Amino acid sequence: MDRVYLLAQPNSGKTTLFNLLAGESCYVANWPGKTVEVFQAKIRHHGKEFLLIDLPGINSFKTLGKEEELTKEFILKESDGVTLILLNGESLYRSFYFAIQVLEMKSKAILVINKSDYLEKKGVHVNLQVLKERLGVEVVQISALHGIGINQLLDRILDVLEGRIKVKRLKIDYGALESYIERAEKIVGDRSVAIRAIEGEEKILSTLPNEKRVAIEEIKKEIGEKIANPEEMIAMYRYKFVEELLNSAVREVKVAKASFEEKFDKIFFSKFGWIVSIFILFSTLLMAFTINTGFPLNLLLSSFGYESIADLLEEYSLAGIISLFFELLSKLLEQYIPDSIIKDLLINGIIAGIGAVATFFPLILIVNFFMSLIEDSGLMTRIAVSMDRFFAFFGLTGKSVFPFGINMACNVPGVMTSRILETDGERLRVALASPFVICQARLLVIILLVVFFLTSPILQSGIIVSIYLISTLIFLLITKFYGKFFKEETSELMLEIPPYHFPSLRVVWWITWMRSRSFIFKVSQLLLLFAIFAWLMEYLGLANMVGAIIATAFSPIGLEDPRIGFALLMGFFAKELVISSLAISFGTADLMRISAELSLTIPEATALIFFIAFYTPCAATVSALFAEIRNYKLVLFSIITQLLIAYLLAFSIFLILNSF
Repeated sequence: MDRVYLLAQPNSGKTTLFNLLAGESCYVANWPGKTVEVFQAKIRHHGKEFLLIDLPGINSFKTLGKEEELTKEFILKESDGVTLILLNGESLYRSFYFAIQVLEMKSKAILVINKSDYLEKKGVHVNLQVLKERLGVEVVQISALHGIGINQLLDRILDVLEGRIKVKRLKIDYGALESYIERAEKIVGDRSVAIRAIEGEEKILSTLPNEKRVAIEEIKKEIGEKIANPEEMIAMYRYKFVEELLNSAVREVKVAKASFEEKFDKIFFSKFGWIVSIFILFSTLLMAFTINTGFPLNLLLSSFGYESIADLLEEYSLAGIISLFFELLSKLLEQYIPDSIIKDLLINGIIAGIGAVATFFPLILIVNFFMSLIEDSGLMTRIAVSMDRFFAFFGLTGKSVFPFGINMACNVPGVMTSRILETDGERLRVALASPFVICQARLLVIILLVVFFLTSPILQSGIIVSIYLISTLIFLLITKFYGKFFKEETSELMLEIPPYHFPSLRVVWWITWMRSRSFIFKVSQLLLLFAIFAWLMEYLGLANMVGAIIATAFSPIGLEDPRIGFALLMGFFAKELVISSLAISFGTADLMRISAELSLTIPEATALIFFIAFYTPCAATVSALFAEIRNYKLVLFSIITQLLIAYLLAFSIFLILNSF
């Protein structure tokens, strides 16, 4: 099947275009020989089918993360199929500079200028015919957001695939460097490879035999002695080419930047911008939690004396409605199914286990939806830039806010998102520290335990806020700690600041669903499997025995009940299983009854909550961690560190509260 590769810099609208073209046919696949995943989709147009591959966004050929390295390798190597180079209509100069570098390497390509609606609004007119003649490839202008020009783009893709349109590789005149480029071309056999080699591209030079590499180095040295730095000279000629190209093909009426954008940017990029960013992130999360569970708005209403409203908010939250559904289902089955082992498995195993944690799924969707809104509005890039100065204290860049934010939804994609970081040192440190960020699965377990084990609204809210603050601090300190073992390579934060715009709900929902669906489906299967396992252990009387062994380690903090020990064991596989395990052990999903039977003191309950918050999130996170770093020893060390920190925190909290 013919392949079409979608290539773009960040903020070009690549996700919108891919979503529009792919529709429901999108799926995820690993790039051959890599752990990096890419989106693919089979597209059919006029009876012809081709595979559309969405390559990771790439800022430049310089500072690159793991995913960007994949895209760079694709550009530098020969490949089949057609390359769609998507340009950002809001930043034509920068986009064209990147595009001509790709066009020097790729002959079968189509230039796609996105955001035609923006260009029209700003009075920018692009002469596509001039661009086509100068660049030697088809040029199409579209608006992925509004679906303008998409059929024309698909027609041109088929034209190039079937050879109806002749394309050629771009050749830029490098003036005084041409004689040197010709000499290098005779050595390596390709003009574009020769130019890259003279620039000092290590990925090109490393593939050359030693004698050819030495010859190229001699040419570079000669250029440096007789003219100037070869890399700077090549960049100068490219900038000159882009300038002449745009002058001949683009007519632009300059419009002053909107004043509200300037005011907002002054806030974001001030010395206190990171505080605004943290406020936005946490406000978004609190809004999502309120919709799903009623927390923390229910606690605020209770503290002001509005108990009845708080109860209604909690009862008719998404979590409350789902819990009510499973309670009614259990009662219905209890009434109509005769007593048997199947009935016990169904009610006390599957329904008690799954029902206790089904409330997580709406929260996953809601958090991912709100995070996607922030990303697609232009805010997330500003948050990253504003956080850069703060993160620099810990040897990180502001780009680390992306995996940090995703970790708040789920640690598995959070660990995977560390791929976007530009240096191996930062990527490894952030991945290893990710399990300390409180994900929504742990949060809901924490909320449930806090609400049912503790009665004071002040204590409840204080514990949750403390856990988040401690979690953030540990994440940052652990990245600094791991910096002692991994080289803290310095890298500058390079992000294009997009204009503020109203998010596309279609794109936002697509991103939300792609981030949520695999987690939901995988966790659903995992929860069902372990719910049955927990019931079986309970039914055979083994849960009590295993739980008693684990509980001995927690006797110093008063958690000697074997049912707690078994629940903590199950929580290692998935935090949601702490609740379902307790539900199965006590034969009820009613946490009020479970709390009454356990009769934990405030120090004991708080210690338990802190341990659950900070020990290993789940087996899926461990698996994702190993997939990213490929080192058993580091993963094992990470797990031991998590358990040790969680236990020390729980023990310290127990001692402090017990002293009062």
